[in-house]
Amino acid sequence: MKRFGWLLLVAALAGSAEARNVQYISFASVDRDASGAPVMLRGVLLLPPTPPPPGGYPAIVALHGCGGMYSARGERKQELAERMALRADLFLAEGYAVLFPDSFSARGRREVCTIKTGERTINAPRRKLDALGALAYLATRREIARGRVALVGWSHGGSTVLQTINVRDPDVAAFIGRPESPPFYRAAVAFYPGCRVPLQAGDRWRPGPPTRVHIGEIDDWTPAEPCVELGAVEAAREDDFKVYTYADSYHAFDSPTGKVILRTDVPNGVHPGEGVHVGPNPEARKLANARVHVFLDQHLRP
Repeated sequence: MKRFGWLLLVAALAGSAEARNVQYISFASVDRDASGAPVMLRGVLLLPPTPPPPGGYPAIVALHGCGGMYSARGERKQELAERMALRADLFLAEGYAVLFPDSFSARGRREVCTIKTGERTINAPRRKLDALGALAYLATRREIARGRVALVGWSHGGSTVLQTINVRDPDVAAFIGRPESPPFYRAAVAFYPGCRVPLQAGDRWRPGPPTRVHIGEIDDWTPAEPCVELGAVEAAREDDFKVYTYADSYHAFDSPTGKVILRTDVPNGVHPGEGVHVGPNPEARKLANARVHVFLDQHLRP
């Protein structure tokens, strides 16, 4: 009954501008530029319409995919893309604050989908430094519960989630070990990430917080098989890491808008040069969102 009530609430709030208190902010990444100074990132912080509860809002750091986080429409190019705003509404409806870090603008890009993977200068290992900076920034906000923050990412952002939660990564370990650092992420969710890198890392990759991966069974951009195999490895290690697969679902199966299309401008994927399929599966989206709701509620509530 709680799940159905939540879905009705989401249906009422999704797309409602009144449900969004939007702030455009900037903060320092843990990344450094050529001069050694911190890379300063733009971000969009959305707060629920209700006053902060005692101790502050639990929060989500939301990592955009390779297409960036802004609208493609000319008159709205500095606004959060509709697909991102509608996803944020799901979290706002539950009382979570949501921070979208912009990993691209400060580095001179709007998107990287059309760049071959090996030629990208903005990759998941680099973006993990942005995710660490976002966590540190939220800890400075009085209305945020600094010990109750989760990390959620889609596609390129999902791959970044898996890099960020690796407590055996030297950058992550150094961040966690600093006396001034806030508590680490309490939970992590990766939608259709690339799982080959953590799978091939073996013992050099180990997730810190409880983690869930959601991916389509017929995804031809980031295939499900490596994620399923990674899930089996982590189950054997008894880590709190689980992979959910969704039948008849492509990349971006949880998209709240659009339809399945073939993107021929993407040079990567299972069949390089042949394009990739992208688009929603409404039933899989509902199931995944319900699972994410339960998971975050379990780990972020007092």
